[in-house]
Amino acid sequence: MMPTCSASLTSFSPVSSRIDLALSPSVVTGFVAALPWLAASAFILIAAMAGKPWMLALAPVTLAGAVFQFRRNGLLAGHGAVLGLYLEQNRLYARLGSGQSRAVYACPSSRLSSRVALLNLRPVASRSGSYPVVLLCSNRIAGNVSEDQFRRLRMWLRLGRSQQSFD
Repeated sequence: MMPTCSASLTSFSPVSSRIDLALSPSVVTGFVAALPWLAASAFILIAAMAGKPWMLALAPVTLAGAVFQFRRNGLLAGHGAVLGLYLEQNRLYARLGSGQSRAVYACPSSRLSSRVALLNLRPVASRSGSYPVVLLCSNRIAGNVSEDQFRRLRMWLRLGRSQQSFD
């Protein structure tokens, strides 16, 4: 029989602490969110210089996508911007720029690390639409979430939920 430390293991609960994650505006987070669109813009410019000038017609679309993601995730502007995440009765809710709160779940395409979370949040009641959210917690650069609340959310997403894992 294997010795156990059941008292310490059962007393640990990743959802025991309240999760109420308020996002703050962050230029760095905005650039992280806009990076895929900026990379697409760079590709278009390189392709145009390599003899495909018709590709420049796509540049306004990619630049608009970059501005949109920068505003939504960096400046937290717009009705669909996620201003905060909180946990209530073991269900994750997103506070939106429109003033509404929606029950959401993190899609398996979401990615977590020790300092960054790239979340693709989908409303529970709907199959259409999603809320891409960039959470950045860092001491060296200005992030958009507090370290303690980020850690609690990350632990809940990894251990405390009954949905698919991120592994």
